[in-house]
Amino acid sequence: MLTFQLILVLFFVWQINASSFLENTKRAKFFELSDNEVPVFRITLPENDIKQLKQELQVPSSSFEDVAEGLLNVAAGNGTDEEENKNKYKDGSLVIELAGEKKTFDKFTFSAGGSSARTYGRQGFNIKIRGNDDFYGRSQFRLRSDARDATFLRSKIACDMHNRLGLVSISANYAQLYVNDEYFGFYVLMDSPKLPWIKELFDDKDTKNLYKCKVGGNFLTEASCAERCENENEEVTDHSEWVEFLKALDNAKSAKDIEDIFEVDQFLYEAAYEFLTGAWDHLLHSGHNYSMYKQKNGKWVVIYYDFDGDMGQDIIGVEFGQVQPNPNKNYPTYTFKEWMMVPIHLLDILIFNDPTRFKNILKKFVTEVFNPATLYPHIDEIKEFIKPYIVKIRTPDENGKLPGVLNELNPVDYSLQEWDANSEFTTIFNHKVNGSAYGLKYWILAKYRNVCSTYQWDCDPIYMDENYDYPIDKDVEGEINIHAWDGIDFSGLFGPPTEGSQLAVGDPTKSEDSTKPTTNTSSKLNCIGEVAGYPCCSEGVNKVYEHDINGEWGYDFSKKQWCSLTPSKESVDDATCWSKDYGYPCCKSCFVFEETEEGKWGYEDNHWCGIQSFCN
Repeated sequence: MLTFQLILVLFFVWQINASSFLENTKRAKFFELSDNEVPVFRITLPENDIKQLKQELQVPSSSFEDVAEGLLNVAAGNGTDEEENKNKYKDGSLVIELAGEKKTFDKFTFSAGGSSARTYGRQGFNIKIRGNDDFYGRSQFRLRSDARDATFLRSKIACDMHNRLGLVSISANYAQLYVNDEYFGFYVLMDSPKLPWIKELFDDKDTKNLYKCKVGGNFLTEASCAERCENENEEVTDHSEWVEFLKALDNAKSAKDIEDIFEVDQFLYEAAYEFLTGAWDHLLHSGHNYSMYKQKNGKWVVIYYDFDGDMGQDIIGVEFGQVQPNPNKNYPTYTFKEWMMVPIHLLDILIFNDPTRFKNILKKFVTEVFNPATLYPHIDEIKEFIKPYIVKIRTPDENGKLPGVLNELNPVDYSLQEWDANSEFTTIFNHKVNGSAYGLKYWILAKYRNVCSTYQWDCDPIYMDENYDYPIDKDVEGEINIHAWDGIDFSGLFGPPTEGSQLAVGDPTKSEDSTKPTTNTSSKLNCIGEVAGYPCCSEGVNKVYEHDINGEWGYDFSKKQWCSLTPSKESVDDATCWSKDYGYPCCKSCFVFEETEEGKWGYEDNHWCGIQSFCN
């Protein structure tokens, strides 16, 4: 009797704590109910279907080289990162159990879900209730294994932060899945930003203005998004409204030019989110995992999804496509400008040209949500709530198999100890899973300190104190994988912006969209490109988009012109290398990564070097 009473007390405490973080938020009743209880999905399929499904789940593991090759093919237009070859199972029954209710659905669709996650041991699934039916206001569910994330917390925390701030966002909780009475595991349960979701949230049935930008390289420009983002309503064939919106973004010079057609604040909040959480798998880095919806008020709004790579998870992903990556590998210390490595027109006109509005939103994000005092208790509460389920799926059964690890071609997973440690402050690197991550709480602490110091805000002295003590589990501690892209040539990935600022592979000496080359009348050449009639790149323009017999090429977005990054052979080395006084050689190139009181610094051959005077 005492045990039963204790369980009731703990359950009541969880209900209070779980709701306190999300109080005053508006979410679907389904998610409000599942805050305090893990719903169960039970699916019954014909035997032939279950055999086919299990066969479909067998996918070999992939290396970072495989991932890079696939993404490069997508960027070049030779492939797709969309979910492919997914069988949809419609025969059988679906039962959902939550809050004392058990509802059966005969019309449903069940399929394997996810893209890159399919190579992991744990895989995801999609469930759709058909026939104009739903369960507590939801008819589509995404059950995600979040196999890259040891903690099972990142997606949930990300959605909760969005919900707490009142942003247009999906929600997340957890679920258990059984198929033909076989336990398929424990999952992060997420909203699906599709037509039924829009109907429930905006009372807009069968909208013609919901576009999914799933394939990489969609940076909200006409050239990159007009055809590559897909309308969720298959009956829509006229995309002129979408294209006109993208053209307006391309032509905008400031926020006031698009304020009446675009939710600028939502975009700025998402920019703040990407910066604070070290997110690299959304709009501003990878150009995907977001949807665009035109509301009844005429304004388009961006909606993010897929958050399992955020808050310090596999953070080397931010360097994908970077020919000259930042030598600073202490990622939480990056400034906003350092983090936003992809040149994007909207960032220029909405943030870099005048950062005041963004800074106010960033401060609100940090003050109200992204701080240890707010997030640590919430993490503790969720962690305690899901612990029994994590123990269950990470404890081998009598056959030595982990429940829910269905991909026998790559039956790997994190350990229970890694789950516990990475939820706190311990960095891990699991070579079998091929995943590395900062401790969740550590990332929050480090980034909180970084932004508070950078912007000189008055922040919580407890967490700003460098002597703040936190535990590290040395038994599972690892290092962040910073070598994932070693040896991979990204130089041909991005080219000059065509009309609409698309980043596409191109030849700088043949680009039709570039401004006509200038002519150097000086007898001395400062860069090799001047031989071909192109200017040298201005300071700050140091990203390599192409290289050929004339060296490395950058692109000056302000002038819409190719420029040369390779110093001329006529350039004369300084008689005295100033940086030798500090123990470093002088650079051969002109890439400026940092400027101090001593001078300008580059990074070559795995060491710092001083920028020479010919780069001026």
